Amino acid sequence: MKREDQKIGFPKNKENIYKTGKHWGINFAVIIVVTILVCIISYISFDTILNAMVEHAQNDSQMLIRQISSSIQVMLEDVDNVAQDVLTDTLFNECMETYYTLPMGHEKSKSERKIEGILNSRIRTRTDIADAAVVTNSGEYITTSEVKKKAQDNALSYYAIKRFEYGSKNSMWLDTYQTEVSSTSTYTDNSLVISFIKSIRDGYGRQLGFFLINIKESYLYDVISEIDLPYNGELYIIGEDANYVINIPNRERNGKKDYSKYDLYLKDILKQKTGSFVKELGNENYVITCSTIGEINGNSLGWSVFSLTPVKSITTKIKNARDNMILVGILCVAGAFLISVFILKIYNSYLGKKYTRRHEILMERERLASLGGLISGIAVNFRTPISSIERGLLELEDSIKQYENSIIANKEEMDFHHANANKMDTGIEEIADYCSYISNVISAVKGQAVKLNDSTSENFTVGQLLQRIEILMKYEFKHYNCELNIELNVEEDTLIKGEINNLVQVLNNLIYNAIESYNGRGGKIDFLFNKKGRYLEIIVRDYGCGIGEEVKKKLFKQMITTKGKDGTGIGVYMSYSTIRGKFKGTMMIDSKKDVGTSVTISIPL
Repeated sequence: MKREDQKIGFPKNKENIYKTGKHWGINFAVIIVVTILVCIISYISFDTILNAMVEHAQNDSQMLIRQISSSIQVMLEDVDNVAQDVLTDTLFNECMETYYTLPMGHEKSKSERKIEGILNSRIRTRTDIADAAVVTNSGEYITTSEVKKKAQDNALSYYAIKRFEYGSKNSMWLDTYQTEVSSTSTYTDNSLVISFIKSIRDGYGRQLGFFLINIKESYLYDVISEIDLPYNGELYIIGEDANYVINIPNRERNGKKDYSKYDLYLKDILKQKTGSFVKELGNENYVITCSTIGEINGNSLGWSVFSLTPVKSITTKIKNARDNMILVGILCVAGAFLISVFILKIYNSYLGKKYTRRHEILMERERLASLGGLISGIAVNFRTPISSIERGLLELEDSIKQYENSIIANKEEMDFHHANANKMDTGIEEIADYCSYISNVISAVKGQAVKLNDSTSENFTVGQLLQRIEILMKYEFKHYNCELNIELNVEEDTLIKGEINNLVQVLNNLIYNAIESYNGRGGKIDFLFNKKGRYLEIIVRDYGCGIGEEVKKKLFKQMITTKGKDGTGIGVYMSYSTIRGKFKGTMMIDSKKDVGTSVTISIPL
């Protein structure tokens, strides 16, 4: 018989389970990839939104800082206007000239009181100004304060006057400092003032003294501290030498320079003057927005009003929204995944039950097909022993009749009696042997007639297995002129776990396939038993036509036959399933075309 590759049917339920599992793995991978891509796209999209929010916050901050700068500039311009109003007052100038030219006396004191009155008239209702004073060239200190300077004090030594003289200008703004003038301190909370100084000159350009207005630091601090910047921003004012005019978070720094922060960002503010930029400070990004007040009515000021706003305070809400959205998305994907796993589990359970039933039907079909072959062989096998038994019985009947006749005739000698007895004894032994053989065959067939899926957990020995195989396959070897070469490298009493009928069915299939590989020409079949550690190795080897590569790849995956229309395709596939399912073992096939086939079964002991 020629071997032809023919696909006879696949157990569809198992195929569906396999395909479902494979597709599920692909779907799971796709879900993971899609989830990752969605997260990446979400992060990129939200980063764009975050950048837009920061940019928008910068624009808003610039507008607010410009408004604050404008308000401060208006306030300082008003102070400058007060000074200008005093210095252009005719009475004030006359009093100053009188005070300048007259020696100490009644008239000079009268001029001093007039000067005090003029100053009081200008600042009496002002809450932003601590006091105003005139410092003469000789060091006298004429002030609006009720507390006068000590007689021995020289006003020319005061910090403000010395700074003004050092600057060699007609007017000057002094950033926040602590005044040493007790009269000024009386009208402040902490002795901190911001001063505006102008030179007093007569019509001939002679310097008659200095005019000084002291602005309360507390007034400017209160005004600035009431401004609520968005996103937890902090507001500051620094002078052109980087000292703090107003430091809202740390008021003790007012009037002082913070060298630790100068290199970090203050010099950048002084350099940029106006604008907004993002800078990393202490591992955190800040939006720095600044606006510089360059001058007040032509008098140099150089104040930089700026705000520090943490970027995270701008982006926190949108970041939280992004993270929550991604988390919800992941939870939804995870929920859908768990639901699909649950549904798949139910579906696979359903398919598994259908496959188990199909598997049982196929095994029963194989058992019946094998049983049919066995019965056919038994019918032929029984002809010889039954004929021999019949012949032996006839000979016994003849011998008995002859023996009876000889006794009646009393003619026979003793030798005849002995020969007749031996003949009957031989016939009885032959009958007993054939009856024993028939009994063994019936027992083996009876065992194979039991449903394979009704197997028990009883053990059996290698010897019992060999005996069953020899009985069932004896006729096949004789009929097809094949020689079974048994090589037993284990003890016959070695125990195998499982039901003997299942393993007999598998080995019968493999041996029958080996017989058929010779295509009726007959040949040698090796049947080997080896012990490999804790495993029993059973090898069925033939030297027949072999199996092609394409068929070999499919043997354990689907039902394939090489016997044309006479094959079912069940044998090898079901044998493989039985070894794995019933004995927890493995089955491998090594075959080459026109060389032979070797099937190796490995079963745990």
